[in-house]
Amino acid sequence: MPPAQTLLALDGGGTHTRVALITRDGGLLAHTTGPGCNPYDRPDWTEHLHTLLRAFPHNGLCAAVLGMAGYDGARPSSHQQVDVARAVLGPDIPLELENDVQTAHRAAFAGGAGVFVLAGTGSVAQARTQDGHTTRAGGWGWLFGDEGGGYWIGCQALNHAARFLDDPITPFAPFARAVLHALELPDHGPNAADALREWLRTRPHPRSAVGDVAPIVHALAQTHDPHALAILHAAAAHLADLAHTACRGLVLPPPTAPTSPPAEQPLKGLPWSYGGSVMTSAVVRARVSTLLGQPATPPALPPLGGAALRAAQLAGWEVGAAWVQRLATSLSVQNTQP
Repeated sequence: MPPAQTLLALDGGGTHTRVALITRDGGLLAHTTGPGCNPYDRPDWTEHLHTLLRAFPHNGLCAAVLGMAGYDGARPSSHQQVDVARAVLGPDIPLELENDVQTAHRAAFAGGAGVFVLAGTGSVAQARTQDGHTTRAGGWGWLFGDEGGGYWIGCQALNHAARFLDDPITPFAPFARAVLHALELPDHGPNAADALREWLRTRPHPRSAVGDVAPIVHALAQTHDPHALAILHAAAAHLADLAHTACRGLVLPPPTAPTSPPAEQPLKGLPWSYGGSVMTSAVVRARVSTLLGQPATPPALPPLGGAALRAAQLAGWEVGAAWVQRLATSLSVQNTQP
């Protein structure tokens, strides 16, 4: 019996990389998860990518699409990403690499138009019109960008903790103590400051470790902690600004024969959607919705679905609404969303 026809879809973020084999009917044959594979952030990214791509058999593979953080066709590191993928998959399988926000945008709108805000460890926004015109904002990395992402949120929380260790009577002391307790670190005593420094020094991947502090802030916001809420509201403001900035680069035709002056449309009349771990926070999503002046459109697919959609096109498969729905169900059941 010939092997089943499959597609390989990969969503590679700063902290996690997810890979799935998709069957011709939109089902999920297999999936796995590994560390992030961003060349700007992971010295060992080639080993991670190589291991993940070799996790599945390639017989019957009709196409592969890899959505990867840090990818841009003109960058030398991106050429390396292609070379690693080709070395594993071979020369004959149709292969395409793209930036992870492009993959996630396609997933959220099932290939349609809209404004997408991606906030995982980092942050970036992409806007796309129906005719395919695309602009981006953000994605500058953790050293001088990525405001509103998980790393940025974690930094704000750890800054509060450090300032508390310097001055225990600070008004945000309860928040700082809660953060330190969640990290199983002391909040007082002569060794408390060194314990926090050692915690960071001993993390295998410090950026991811700081990003993993963001869920602590989300949890404290659920208890109505004012400082946690303030951090998340500030993150939402940065993310909304990214969406607005991405939209400023779009050139859309004027409305046809308006009978009255059109209402202000902050996103140029486009829907907006979201992805990434930070956007799982209802607090962040609600605040971004308020700042953008319209509710979010829930993503049609998780990011892996965007890679699968493009891979299906490369393979020449016909996919419609039923296929997309089957794919959405398969990926959701297997908990492959970020």
